Amino acid sequence: MTVETSEYDRFGPWVEEVTTEREVPRLFRVHPLDLGAARLVLKVPRNIARRDATPSMHLYDHLLALESDRLTVLSRPSGPDARGSRDYEVRHSAYADVVAVLDEVNMLEGHLRVHTSGGEVVAISYNGAANAQPRRLAEELRRLAVAARGGVRRSPRFAPAASGDRLLAQSALGDDDIGVVNAHRVVAEQRPELTILACHRRHALKPGLGGLAGARSRLSHALKPAVLHAGIVAADGDTLELFGRRHEPVRGRMAEYSLSRAVLLTHALDRVEREPHPVYPGATVLTFVSGRSRLRTTVPTGSDAQCVLTGVTAR
Repeated sequence: MTVETSEYDRFGPWVEEVTTEREVPRLFRVHPLDLGAARLVLKVPRNIARRDATPSMHLYDHLLALESDRLTVLSRPSGPDARGSRDYEVRHSAYADVVAVLDEVNMLEGHLRVHTSGGEVVAISYNGAANAQPRRLAEELRRLAVAARGGVRRSPRFAPAASGDRLLAQSALGDDDIGVVNAHRVVAEQRPELTILACHRRHALKPGLGGLAGARSRLSHALKPAVLHAGIVAADGDTLELFGRRHEPVRGRMAEYSLSRAVLLTHALDRVEREPHPVYPGATVLTFVSGRSRLRTTVPTGSDAQCVLTGVTAR
C-alpha cells in the first residue's frame, strides 16, 4: 500500500492556512467541510520534532474552521485509550455563544482558548513561533462573534479613568515590559477604534501574612520575589481587551517573556466580581462572568485598571 507523503514533506512547527482539499490533513478529510464557504481554515501540527515524524503518522493535532455560523474544531484523539465512531473528535462553538478569546504565548509554547456562555472552553496548543496565524484567527473570531450578537455598536459605560490614548510609547511601561506595549500595538494599528482605558507598570508584591508564617513567607519572597507585571486595558464599542503576561503574579528573578491577550465581548458580560488576592494585599483578583464562563485577571489594588474594569456594565 502506498502512503501519501505530501503531509510529511511539508511537516514543521508552522500553523498553516488550508485552502484546498489536498492541504487538509489525511485524518480529517472524511469530514464534510466546505472550504469555499469557510472564512478561515487552519491546521495545527503535532508538537514533535521533524526527526520523530514518519510518513505513516497523522501529523496534525487540529483543524480549525471558521464556518458560516460557528467555529468547528477537529482534533486528533489525545489519549491512548481514545475510542469512538470516528478517528477524530469534533467540537462546534456557535459564534453567538462565544464570550471571550484568550491567546497566550510563552517562548515556543502557545495556547488559544475560546470561552462560551455555556462554560465550555475550546483549548488549542500550538508552537509559539507560529503565532501569526492563531492571532489572525482570534481577530477574525472576535469580529464574527460581535456580528453574531447583532452587529450593532453600542458604547459600553466605564468608570471615569480612561486616558483616551490609542498607542503608548514603547518605554511607557518600563524597559522590561516593552513586549506588552508591542503586543497591544500590533492589534491597535489595525483597529483605530481601539482606545486605551488604563495601564499600569509592574508592581513588586509583598505577602500579607503575620506571625511566624508571615516571617517565613517574607524570607521566601526575599529570595524569590513576587511581581505583578505590566498590563494594558483597551476597548472599543464591542470588546474589552486585556494585554499582559500569561501568569499573574510571577515568582522569581528570571526575565518574563510570556504575552497574553484576552478579548471579552462587552455585551456578553453579566458582571465583574472583585476580591482581595489571598496572599498579596497589593493585588486584586477580578472575575469576568458571562453566563457560565468565568475568566480571572489580577490587577494592582486601587489602580486605574481596577477602577475601569469594575465599572464595566454588561448591557
